[in-house]
Amino acid sequence: MLPEPGISDIDGTPALMPGEVHVWTIRLGAAPAPDAAMLDAGELERAAKFVFDRDRLAFVRRRTALRRILGVYLKVAPVDVSIRTGMHDKPELGPPFERSGLHFNVSNSADLALCAVTLDGPVGVDVEQIRPMADLDGVAELVLSPNERAVFAAAGETERLTLFHAAWTRKEAYLKARGEGLLRSPTLIECGALLGEAGEPIRDEDDAVAASDWQLTAWEAAPGYGAALVTKTRCGRIGHFALSA
Repeated sequence: MLPEPGISDIDGTPALMPGEVHVWTIRLGAAPAPDAAMLDAGELERAAKFVFDRDRLAFVRRRTALRRILGVYLKVAPVDVSIRTGMHDKPELGPPFERSGLHFNVSNSADLALCAVTLDGPVGVDVEQIRPMADLDGVAELVLSPNERAVFAAAGETERLTLFHAAWTRKEAYLKARGEGLLRSPTLIECGALLGEAGEPIRDEDDAVAASDWQLTAWEAAPGYGAALVTKTRCGRIGHFALSA
């Protein structure tokens, strides 16, 4: 479990050290409208394509919050942060910051977003609001490994919903860390914690050394929200901060 985040003065963020990950919980919609002037032309174009104002505003909030966070670590103004889309649509730093050594990943669900930042290689993060699903059993077939499906089938209705979201956040964070998105089936990945095993072992049918190469941490980001973080190397410390956007 990560510690409860406190609302942070972003300018007072402690330095990010090797062996650390800083995880930011971003509460969307809790502040006045953000300053879209921080965004670049591509982001403004994407924002303009949203049909509904609420979706456009949520996108602007997420991107301005991301720029504020990254700007602190890069020591530049938010408007000067260069963000580009990498392989499989994973966001990454663009010139001149692509060689800064800073890695980040973002996720959002409903009115909550997460941003993970580290100096220690690829990172993936996912947050999901736990809510009823119309075809939970059918979707679970597309996400859970055979062993996980056995545990799922034996669980009660409420437990099945929790188990599915626990699996989804972990696997999404893992695939994002690898830069693969959903190019591979989540059923090829198995999370030992869902089977009652100690710790957070990861088994991947396509990667025999996944358990030693990747570290997984899962927690409750807020009441009703599950979250997971996956890092390439063993992380010695996870700092947890919060920001209103």
